Amino acid sequence: MTKTKPGKKSGATHAFWMAVHRYSGLAILVFLAFAALTGSLLCFMKPLDEALNADLFAQSRVAGPAPVTRLVETFAQANPDYEVRSFPLAVAPDARIPVKVTARPASDGSGEINQVFLDRATGTLVGARSYDPALDRRGFVELLHDVHYTLLLDAPGRWFMGVVAIAWTISNLVGAYLTFPVRGAFWKQWKRSWKFSFKSPFPRQMLDLHRAAGLWLLVPLMLLAVTSVGFNFFNEAYGPMVEVLVPERDLPLPQVQSPEPLTYTSAVGQARALSQDFPEKWQPASVIYDPENARIGVTLSDDGRLSYHDLGPIYIYFEAASGKVAEVFDPYHGNTNLAMYRWLYPVHSGKIAGLPTIALVFVCGIAVFAMCVTGIYLWWKKRPSRKRPARKAKANRTKPDDAPRTVALEPASASAMATRSPE
Repeated sequence: MTKTKPGKKSGATHAFWMAVHRYSGLAILVFLAFAALTGSLLCFMKPLDEALNADLFAQSRVAGPAPVTRLVETFAQANPDYEVRSFPLAVAPDARIPVKVTARPASDGSGEINQVFLDRATGTLVGARSYDPALDRRGFVELLHDVHYTLLLDAPGRWFMGVVAIAWTISNLVGAYLTFPVRGAFWKQWKRSWKFSFKSPFPRQMLDLHRAAGLWLLVPLMLLAVTSVGFNFFNEAYGPMVEVLVPERDLPLPQVQSPEPLTYTSAVGQARALSQDFPEKWQPASVIYDPENARIGVTLSDDGRLSYHDLGPIYIYFEAASGKVAEVFDPYHGNTNLAMYRWLYPVHSGKIAGLPTIALVFVCGIAVFAMCVTGIYLWWKKRPSRKRPARKAKANRTKPDDAPRTVALEPASASAMATRSPE
């Protein structure tokens, strides 16, 4: 009994999806490689900012520093022309207190000041900057973030990068499908696609690196791609979808007794008291002032530091005049709608489980850049083999009808070529 060769349909299907993968990859390659590199750097956004601006963030160690809220209140009273907007509560004894403020023109004409730095011992103003995107060390991290997200083109740039993310999502799935063998024992052949060997010839190494990296990292790469689509089309698609699938519902507001009027210190005290009602251990992490609604907000995290692992912090807003709870944002205890919004950032940034997932996102960024490089190499390397059948077909079409026919010694159809291609 003889074995039958794979049918033309299988080869034609493979060739079609190969073309989809090839040309969609070529179309987004430059932007995807750029987003991958900038995304890898953004994994270390905060430490990078602190390293570039150590003169603002660092200071000599203070023995027994006062509570941060008290020092910020001292600053606010001494500087009424600055309106405090937010600040963290966990500040090391050898670090200054970063406080976001309402933007004001800088005295040297360099732009608008929207962040000040206070001495950890006295609360006096010792530094200020604009953290708006800029090609200097003060605004470099924000520039990196914005260029990664929108290419500095606002909504059109966001939509464009969203289309890139959609193409990337499709390319990931098609690339995984193309690793399935067209002929032979499936598992025996497919197992080879997961391997890489330095002993192979260089072209084979490039193919194996491109293919194996995509397979081993398929799940995290798909999560990055899908969350990219969600971010870039948040208002247009993701937000409305969440509202339909998981309608928002109001959480019952806890009742508290408070002094009047509320201060930063008393607001943190109230938030700490309310956190005792949660089954988990939550601690105040930062303070937010909302002047438009005359509210003071306190964020809660599991370690007292403002971070976005898991589903991010809990927000509790108090009326500044009465101290009553005005609003609660809590994705952990009933606010499923908010949880659906919140999962995008921790997953995309890798902060969902701390350092291990941040490292994984960093590796994924480097891998995507490497796949872009190997992809362009493979496309260029295979150009002659793709053009040869086209030239042969064109030559056959131009021959006169009575010219002697020759038999091609190699497959001329795209499907036949696909069955021979190591891709």
